[in-house]
Amino acid sequence: MGAISDDHVEWAIVNRLKAMLDAPKNTKFNVTQSFALFSAILLWSKQRAWVPERQLRNDEDRAANALRQRLRNELILDAPWSLTRAEPLFQNASGENARPVPINGDFAGVTAENFFKWCRDAIAHGDGRTIRPLHKPSRQEPGKSLLAGFQIVSPRAREAPELWTLNLYHTDMVRIGGKLADGFCRQMSRDAAYFQQDVATFVADEEAA
Repeated sequence: MGAISDDHVEWAIVNRLKAMLDAPKNTKFNVTQSFALFSAILLWSKQRAWVPERQLRNDEDRAANALRQRLRNELILDAPWSLTRAEPLFQNASGENARPVPINGDFAGVTAENFFKWCRDAIAHGDGRTIRPLHKPSRQEPGKSLLAGFQIVSPRAREAPELWTLNLYHTDMVRIGGKLADGFCRQMSRDAAYFQQDVATFVADEEAA
């Protein structure tokens, strides 16, 4: 139980990360846990899909590159990614006239390909200087704040001084991370039912080492 076949290693780890993201274990650190899973999916998938076209040597390389080509034709603010464009209402001041505050405007017209490249670099090189928490008020405990996501600020590109700001809420981590993982696993396994090939995703727990 829990073993990964050599034939599946390209995608099975991402498949298991997706399974944990979709159905997380109960924890009081649910947002932080989702951020960790989102980040791991992002780093693995981006690294594999960005193999240079001049280095496409086998079917696995070409499958990975096909994912990048698809991302090149999709916008991160549009479906299926649908990056949040306005602060959730819990972030606004109370009152009848409260309106959602626009966010993530830096990503208007940005392809999913460019978003994931930027996001990977920002997270891989991020720390407390560039990644800050986003909070929401607790419904159960008035006056208490809860973690709702993370704000990431990073240069638009290595050679560009302009900064982009991403407000990444919990729902975005789960939705976008899950869809990226699904697309990656479908490509690398060449099977829409890839999850059925990895028996470990059908059990509650991996066997302890």
